[in-house]
Amino acid sequence: MKSTRTITTLPMLRGTIALCGYLVTATATAGGIAPQESVAPEPTNVSDVVAYPQPSAAFDAMNASDGELALYGFPPRPDQQAAPEAYKHWRRLVSAPQKRIANPRLQQTRIENRPIADAIQNAVVKNTVSTTSSNWSGYAITGSTGTFRVNNAWIYTEFVVPIAQQPFGTCSGSWDYSSLWDGFDGYGSSDVLQAGIEADAYCSGSTKSTYYSAWYEWYPYAETRISSIAVNPGDVMAVEVWYTTSAPYGHAYIVNYSTQQSVSLAFNPPSGTTFAGNSAEWVVEAPTVGGGLAAITNYVAAPFNFNYAYNGSSYYYPGSSPAGTTTYSITMEPGTSPLSYANLYGLYTLWFYDEGPAY
Repeated sequence: MKSTRTITTLPMLRGTIALCGYLVTATATAGGIAPQESVAPEPTNVSDVVAYPQPSAAFDAMNASDGELALYGFPPRPDQQAAPEAYKHWRRLVSAPQKRIANPRLQQTRIENRPIADAIQNAVVKNTVSTTSSNWSGYAITGSTGTFRVNNAWIYTEFVVPIAQQPFGTCSGSWDYSSLWDGFDGYGSSDVLQAGIEADAYCSGSTKSTYYSAWYEWYPYAETRISSIAVNPGDVMAVEVWYTTSAPYGHAYIVNYSTQQSVSLAFNPPSGTTFAGNSAEWVVEAPTVGGGLAAITNYVAAPFNFNYAYNGSSYYYPGSSPAGTTTYSITMEPGTSPLSYANLYGLYTLWFYDEGPAY
């Protein structure tokens, strides 16, 4: 039976608190936190999820210690010498003007962004395995179980939100869905730790609607929408997901550079679920809605401009991964015709194209 969570309205807590089975003690140091500043994640309307507050104007993320970054829910810092491009985009992520949403509105759904389904490996091209799937398109890098099950293993992407519409010339009378995300697991494992956005389109007669939302998920939990942060076509957004070896284990940081908003959440896996840490991926997915595979939105194109991952010792890119791992290029093809795929440009740039619904 699928795990469920309770949504409740909880009072705001500050100072030293116990949340999600762990203790948070706020201490000011001489680094990035101003003297006497109180720091504590705050409960949300979902019982096992906390949100990190807006840093004060005195907080300097660039010069903060790793511990201070973690207290404020900032993503781990890449090594500036070993991964200068990743460091450059982390610096933008933490220092760009943004209003942190400290008490986001969370809404559980019946939308599931599941592990890869019906994967068929076809050919090897330039050390990359070409694969088809009924629900995923994108790139995945796999290793042995535990490859990414280390403290502060992270994955990052930056993308432009596409325009959601139904296939040209089609008005189905229902909703089409697409999920754009990055995360860990799901290629050869049963869990998926992930975050991203959905871009959905509806048409019935003369009525047309669209819906956009940020979300996080640790499958087999269903997707939880983060309705407080704006998502609009054309917005430039970044999503980083990371894993820690103490509770809360899952983390998601989402920033909308166009609206200058961000949110940082921490959460635990469903009861009985183990983080495999065997794969990292950047995906456009046709999600499962109400138990059935959804028709994918006609998104036309979606650039994922910067894609990196790290496991504590090595950096991973769609165009290059360490020895002992396998890179998969995945085309969504639930039938006989491809629907969505990603082209790799250089080391870390992916452009997703909607082949079937668009044309």
